[in-house]
Amino acid sequence: MPIRNVALLLCVVLPTAFCQNPPRILVQGVGTVGPVSGPSVPVTDFAPSSSELALLQQRTITVIDHGTPVTFQGVLLTDLLAKVPTPTGEKFQHTAASYYLVAEGRDGYRAVFAWVELDPSFSDKAVYVVTKRDGKPLPESDGPFELVAPGEKRNARWVRQLSLLRIEPNTTAYDSEQARWIRENLPELKSIKVGMTRTDLLKVFMEEGGVSTRTWERYVYRKCIHVKVDVRFAPGIPDDRITYISEPYLQLHTGD
Repeated sequence: MPIRNVALLLCVVLPTAFCQNPPRILVQGVGTVGPVSGPSVPVTDFAPSSSELALLQQRTITVIDHGTPVTFQGVLLTDLLAKVPTPTGEKFQHTAASYYLVAEGRDGYRAVFAWVELDPSFSDKAVYVVTKRDGKPLPESDGPFELVAPGEKRNARWVRQLSLLRIEPNTTAYDSEQARWIRENLPELKSIKVGMTRTDLLKVFMEEGGVSTRTWERYVYRKCIHVKVDVRFAPGIPDDRITYISEPYLQLHTGD
């Protein structure tokens, strides 16, 4: 009997579940199209089924769902994302903040997470992809996969019937004119270090003109007076030495 006919016969004899492809989550990593500046890597997808998800380390969590304590079983979202390229590590240290994760359900509902919320090098936030509720497989209305973000009010970023996880570059706000200005000028803003002199400082900053002392003063960036630093000095001859300089910060003028 031809193989094709055997397969058809099995589908008649065996339960339907044996003849259908199991539901899967499509996980899409960092694509070849990235932010304006920064590295990109080839796209690699991962599409696990429930049985394949069960091979990852299982976690059990108890959370409140609409006022009722429930116990979920599943995997950490970060363990799942580790199977695809992510904007993590040294080569992404300056651009990781310009990525986000989209989680989408079969009904079209979407939740968005900034990448810095999920990256272990930035945050300890734990988000889960679960397959069981109170020891039983998720009901059809919720599963077979659900994204659960414990600790968030109203569970607004819980995604039932989870079908897609996709990491995307933010090509809007992080590529705005303001963002480009910051990227271009931040190296100069941070070029003044402890141990340099007041003369070195005045090449990049100028005096604000407010309250100051010989050992402490606030300075403004020569290219934008709203960007400021606070500086402490050790008096010296022929020049004062910087003993402390704050991170650059934005302070707008407020009238009386």
